[in-house]
Amino acid sequence: MNLLKKASGIPLRVLAGIMLFSCLLAHPFSEATSSPPGDKRDYMLVLNTYTESAPWSHNIISNIVAHIDHVENFEVYTENMNSLLMKVENNEVGEIEAFKNNLLREYGKNPPRMLVLLGAPIAVLRDFVKQTWPGVPLIFCSEMDYIGPEEAYTQHRALRPDERKPLRDEISTDNITLIRTPFYLRENVELMRRMIPGMDSLIFVGDSRYINQQADSDLRDLLQREFPHIHYRFYSADKMSTETLLDSLNRIDNRRTGILFSSWHYTKRIGTNVVPVTDSYRVIASVQAPMFALMPADIRDGGLVGGYVYDDTEVNKHIISAIDAVLAGHQPRDIPFYIPKDARPVFNYTALERRNLSPHTCPTNTFFYNKPVSVLEQYKWAIGGIVLLLLAFSIIQQWRIRMLRNVDSARRGESDSQARYSNLFNNMPIVYIQAKVVFDKNHMPMDTVYCDVNAHFERLFVAREKVIGRCGSELFPYSMTEFMRLINIALTENRTITYPVHFKPRDAFYEVIISRSYIDDHIDIFCLDGTQLYQTQKKLNSINHKLSMALDVANIVPWKWDLQDGTILCDVNKTVRSHQLLTDPDADIQLSVPEASYFAKIHKEDRERVRRAYDDLIAGRREKVREEYRVASDAGGHWHLDWVEAQATVDQRDEEGRPLNLVGSSLIITSRKQMEEDLLSARDRAEESNRLKSAFLANMSHEIRTPLNAIVGFSGILAETEEEQEKQEYISIIENNNALLLQLIGDILDLSKIEAGTLEFNLSDFDLNELMHEKENIIGMKVAEGVDLIFEPGLDECLFHTDRNRLSQLLINLLTNASKFTHEGSIRFGYKVRGSQLYFYVTDTGCGISADGQQHVFERFVKLNTFKQGTGLGLPICKSIVEHLGGEIGVESEEGKGTTFWFTLPYIAGKPSEAPREEAPALSVEKNKLTILVAEDNESNYRLFETILRHDYRLLHAWNGQEAVELCRSGHPHLILMDINMPVMNGYEAAAEIRKFASEIPIVAVTAYAYASDEQKIMQNGFTDYMPKPINAPQLKKQVLDILRKRITLI
Repeated sequence: MNLLKKASGIPLRVLAGIMLFSCLLAHPFSEATSSPPGDKRDYMLVLNTYTESAPWSHNIISNIVAHIDHVENFEVYTENMNSLLMKVENNEVGEIEAFKNNLLREYGKNPPRMLVLLGAPIAVLRDFVKQTWPGVPLIFCSEMDYIGPEEAYTQHRALRPDERKPLRDEISTDNITLIRTPFYLRENVELMRRMIPGMDSLIFVGDSRYINQQADSDLRDLLQREFPHIHYRFYSADKMSTETLLDSLNRIDNRRTGILFSSWHYTKRIGTNVVPVTDSYRVIASVQAPMFALMPADIRDGGLVGGYVYDDTEVNKHIISAIDAVLAGHQPRDIPFYIPKDARPVFNYTALERRNLSPHTCPTNTFFYNKPVSVLEQYKWAIGGIVLLLLAFSIIQQWRIRMLRNVDSARRGESDSQARYSNLFNNMPIVYIQAKVVFDKNHMPMDTVYCDVNAHFERLFVAREKVIGRCGSELFPYSMTEFMRLINIALTENRTITYPVHFKPRDAFYEVIISRSYIDDHIDIFCLDGTQLYQTQKKLNSINHKLSMALDVANIVPWKWDLQDGTILCDVNKTVRSHQLLTDPDADIQLSVPEASYFAKIHKEDRERVRRAYDDLIAGRREKVREEYRVASDAGGHWHLDWVEAQATVDQRDEEGRPLNLVGSSLIITSRKQMEEDLLSARDRAEESNRLKSAFLANMSHEIRTPLNAIVGFSGILAETEEEQEKQEYISIIENNNALLLQLIGDILDLSKIEAGTLEFNLSDFDLNELMHEKENIIGMKVAEGVDLIFEPGLDECLFHTDRNRLSQLLINLLTNASKFTHEGSIRFGYKVRGSQLYFYVTDTGCGISADGQQHVFERFVKLNTFKQGTGLGLPICKSIVEHLGGEIGVESEEGKGTTFWFTLPYIAGKPSEAPREEAPALSVEKNKLTILVAEDNESNYRLFETILRHDYRLLHAWNGQEAVELCRSGHPHLILMDINMPVMNGYEAAAEIRKFASEIPIVAVTAYAYASDEQKIMQNGFTDYMPKPINAPQLKKQVLDILRKRITLI
């Protein structure tokens, strides 16, 4: 207890009194803040996961209540649920049910206008809310953007990643919007490391509530992943007392240990009641060690040093905005989720200095609470006013002095101006006329009277004395109506009017400028002779048009590089109209770019080469530049790369021979480069295809001839051999090589389908453990004596949705390879659940694979041991299958120790299938009287069927499909073996005809077609089963017997 006094400086009795008073005030589920609503009162209901005194929720609720006070005929009610007492023990949920019953009793009859849900654990009421108030708008304010199963919150444990359901997925069903108040764990750790440079240990202070358990789990993962050197401890209120916590915190090394505080809520028994204690954080915050917080309220109001937090003012604004939107008739599902974007470091200036931490070490964007105001800030308005007054006085004095000087200068220059004006007026090469405007009765201009003209007017037209006082309509009667309209505009709008005039008597073009004169009802007229300019402009426009068309057709962009000011006229990725440069005086400015911007658009791989070429041109090491390079272009509204062919040379040089500017052109050659690349790519593909075809044929010739040699050789000497043991040995060799040849053909078919992109995949639901046991039984007969084959299931039950046949093909291939190269030890195989994937593995204790071999093991026709039987195609096919199913495959091996082949597949849980109902056989027949119809057009194939089945069954033979239909009508066979490809009528047509009159006879398709699509077509066309060629005698006998036993009782 003395430790408590030392840590906080608060007497023990005072502390005990505070804590006891808090306990008496707290209750796990407090009542509403006002009386419950009547049947006709419009209101909203706030459900708070935490206690009424919790700083985070108290701040939000206070803002909501203050806002709703200004809404007429609308009230807000609050129900506080202490998540600390929600923990379910011995399957008892009495407190939660009591809270639900209380809500039903108080609010069940009159549903609220909306619900505001505070805190992630409120998810325990999700189903209750949906059942009690279906469709009610929900505004969810939570630390997380996901929810999980109810038991996670009631058991006070963190949600696993696979349990987290994003709230965005619940919008359509729950009519909800989210306002998130996240924990910035990574940013807080980095902030603590900045403020405590030597930090190698972190203590997280929290309690047993779900939100702290989740923060603890996430913080552990973060530190293990990004800060493994930091030692981590979690001090929880359910594991230690407040006194123990204070003692521990006062013993730490402040220079090496950072403390991150969340909350410190715990329960205390008073008599027979268990009450929560929630305000101990103020006592904890008094320790000398600096404590960082996850929530802004703990920094502003709780006395903690600081932390990386969001702006709770903005959060409250968005909550109020969402409430107003719902009141206005909007649905929460239409309101975007809000996640704070303005999080930043926040510190309590007073607490910072009390812990001897310098504010100067804080980041530049830090916001401070309780920062003292400086003298300058306190009196800034007074100081600013004085400065402005002094500045205004100084400006006025300067203006007064300048005005006096200007008046004096104006007086001296007035006489000079009059002389210069008179000289300019009479000698300038511009016609000037001053005229008085004559108005009609409506005060509209109708004529002019000439008052003054200059000498240039007299030289071109009429003497001054013959003009003054005469009307303009007498002197120049051309286009008077238009002239009067323009004069009216100049006078009424007080602006200058410019328009062109063709003076026919002189065949001259003038630019006429009309301006309001300084004398009332007078105008000034200026006429500029632009005849030569007009003629030149006309010719220039024609040339520009032709040049522009030529440049457009050739897709050439001209440009000029001024080496003095470092600018380039006309960017390389803009289409340039030459006439624009010649007619628009601002065109040069519009298309001029700095040379740095010019080169910045050149692809970085080409930039240095182009720069060196231009440097050589400028230095005189070459006379001309011709380079091809790529530039970034935003033509069409999106950025892409264009190929450009640029040519340039020196245009002008100074007196010393140094270049002043360069001129050149850029030709867009993107289509040409693309054509070149396509041609090269086509050539490479053709060469590669030819090479692969040759290599494939060579490999196939070798791989097919090898087993074929053994089959032909031993078949030839089999008849000459008399010893039975030797015959069996030769037969075994022939069968093994026959199996190898069939495997090779199957692999070639799979490989061809992979190349063509037609490899079939049929997804289904099945029991993965059952499939793995099947492979264990099959491969168990192939492993060497003394080798243990061990299956290790990842789950007790696992229904899996994928292609069962392809997965079987993968496992058989990998297990067969392991059995070939393992002569002692064990072969272990199985699977594990890794997140959203299943990880399959086959591990053996065989000879292993070298590092070089591991790099080529998935290539075609690669056989690490050429003396072992195999095609060299199995692993490449496995790789293609795994990648098609969305997984990865790999190998880990060490020579002499063993090998592990692994692959992953997306884990999609399958659905349980109903067990098929066994039907009792309908007929009873003696076995030696069973009749089988064999429809086969090849005599050799029929002889094979006859040899295998004649001792056990009576056989009927049909040479085509039509004959098979007729024999079925007359012979009444118990089973039909039907070839597909037959003359007259094929197997599909024959089966369809037979099904018209004999729907129960089993028909088995026997065909050389080997694709899965063929098998699917066969089963969809009335066949009972499918048997691929070549025929295996034991397999044929077993399949026939199994089919007959399902339908016939053999006696």
